[in-house]
Amino acid sequence: MAKAASDREGCYRLRRPASRVEWAAYHGIRQAVALGGEGNDADDLAPTNFPLLLWLEDCPVGTVQIDMLDGGAAAFRLVAVDPSHQGRGHGLALLREAEAFARESGCRKAVVYSTQEAVGFYVSAGYAEDDWDDQSFGGIVQMTKPLAYAGFGMEEA
Repeated sequence: MAKAASDREGCYRLRRPASRVEWAAYHGIRQAVALGGEGNDADDLAPTNFPLLLWLEDCPVGTVQIDMLDGGAAAFRLVAVDPSHQGRGHGLALLREAEAFARESGCRKAVVYSTQEAVGFYVSAGYAEDDWDDQSFGGIVQMTKPLAYAGFGMEEA
């Protein structure tokens, strides 16, 4: 079983949508999980924001927007897995790929603003509840994870 999971992990890619079809897939996944996103907006094009599409081989399965924050942090926003692909480990793969992207961009900490329902998922991926910052809003739990570590555990990179 571990071998199959390992084989599948090598097939994931996280990258910015590069065509109209890919942007449609990006916004379609966001709409399917009620995150909105009918078309490109200023957030998609801001120089410190990175809207990214997770691919499993040739199939788009998830989205995340990574915003570079002050102080060496990266905010993971609009995290979504296509409902038809949920429950198969793609969410953890999405986080792993997003963390690698942020780490390679020089970030030392990942920040997510989680719904109450998703807190357990983020805890299982190594995130911990953190104090509110000035970018948080009601009903949302701010969670963080240091990016100085590889994977989901605390082993050194």
